[in-house]
Amino acid sequence: MIKHFYSNKNINEKRLILGALFLVFLSFLISFCFFPLITAGVFLFSAIILFLAIKPEIGVYLMIVFLPVINWNFDFRGLVIPFIDLITIIVLTAYFLRIVYFFFFSGAELKTIKFPVVLAFLAFFLSVSISNFFSDNVLTDFWYSIRWIALFYLGYLFLPINAIKSEKILKNSLICFLISGALVAGLGLASLFQQDWVNEFVRVRPIGIFGVYPIGDNHNLIAEVMIVAVFFTLALKYWFISIRSKRFINLIVIFFVLILLGTFSRAAWLVLLVQAIIYFLYKNRQYAKKIILPLVLSLIVLTPLAYYMVKLQSQYEIGVSSTENRLLMTEISWQAFKEKPFFGQGAGEFINLVADNIRFRAQYGAPLDSHGLGQKILAENGVIGILAFAGFIFGIFFLIYKALKKYKNDWEILLPLALGSGGIFFFEFFNTSYYKGKMWLPIAISLAAVFIIKEKYARKEN
Repeated sequence: MIKHFYSNKNINEKRLILGALFLVFLSFLISFCFFPLITAGVFLFSAIILFLAIKPEIGVYLMIVFLPVINWNFDFRGLVIPFIDLITIIVLTAYFLRIVYFFFFSGAELKTIKFPVVLAFLAFFLSVSISNFFSDNVLTDFWYSIRWIALFYLGYLFLPINAIKSEKILKNSLICFLISGALVAGLGLASLFQQDWVNEFVRVRPIGIFGVYPIGDNHNLIAEVMIVAVFFTLALKYWFISIRSKRFINLIVIFFVLILLGTFSRAAWLVLLVQAIIYFLYKNRQYAKKIILPLVLSLIVLTPLAYYMVKLQSQYEIGVSSTENRLLMTEISWQAFKEKPFFGQGAGEFINLVADNIRFRAQYGAPLDSHGLGQKILAENGVIGILAFAGFIFGIFFLIYKALKKYKNDWEILLPLALGSGGIFFFEFFNTSYYKGKMWLPIAISLAAVFIIKEKYARKEN
């Protein structure tokens, strides 16, 4: 951006920009004399925005590291925003300013900007908007659509895909995922030393820091991070080729797997099982005998854990209650769908449907949002919304599938990324992060890898 400015031959344009900068600097000096704290804050914020506009990948690294921090909230006059979304909005604002600069001074750069599966997303967003018109809370539901649905596309798909332009940035992004996963796993491990091993069901769960639970207070919130971290860490083997480094990566992966198993999340266990089977079958498709020993060792480790899981689901109230809660939510979703089958009740209305259910409030207290992507879209957006969303998701994973099929020599990175992003997607059919960055940013990383590898082969052909 700066290099382009100095290479510009239009003298009048340079003078105009320099004059504008002088006026800005003069305004800053005058403002600082009267409002020093406010002016210093504005200057610092502007400097951060400018830096992120020049180096958007730094913002993406921050987003990845703090991706699990969904429960450290800031309140701006009644608007509650999690720390991770605040970072994302700042980085996205900086990137839009970068686009504005390109529009006026470097039109060629605009051609490189990607809008992933944009037509399918617009179809889904249109269906959501139509459902809002049939809602009893039109304005609230439209705000929900912008706050959650538009943000996940712009902030957690569009932005990362366009910021991750090279293998170096992709590699650093995966290292950031490893760091993020290690921090969450460390918190989960620490929780084991704070529980009563005699009188309560012990599992890996989040812990509080100074009275705040930054990643939330539910064990599933750790599990969904590990679902991604396990396979995104494996993807680093694409660059670290020495035996020692690969063994180190394997140790980290084993640690993440043990933390995931320790959450005793049914959905996480199921997803991990499917991921592992696909990974080992694909990797060892020509050497099937090699997986016998790892399989036997895995079964030995899992046997006592599986017994503990059975006890959780059958003898502990927490397991039985969780199942009954999900069944009741499914009933609420189905009833709402039958009332408005085509476009649904409106975006964000699921929690209101739960609040209106006397049976749920009597049994579980305060209303909760949907514990599953299927329940959510079925009730809020109807069959049209389901079809549009299915088309959007199909478009995304079809791109990943085509790349995996075409660029077989790069399976060591494409397959783990596909399994990590696919795993978190299916996990959100049982959890609550379906419109959050925890699901969409891993998908964006996978798509970015597809585009980078595609461009690498295109350069070779030319």
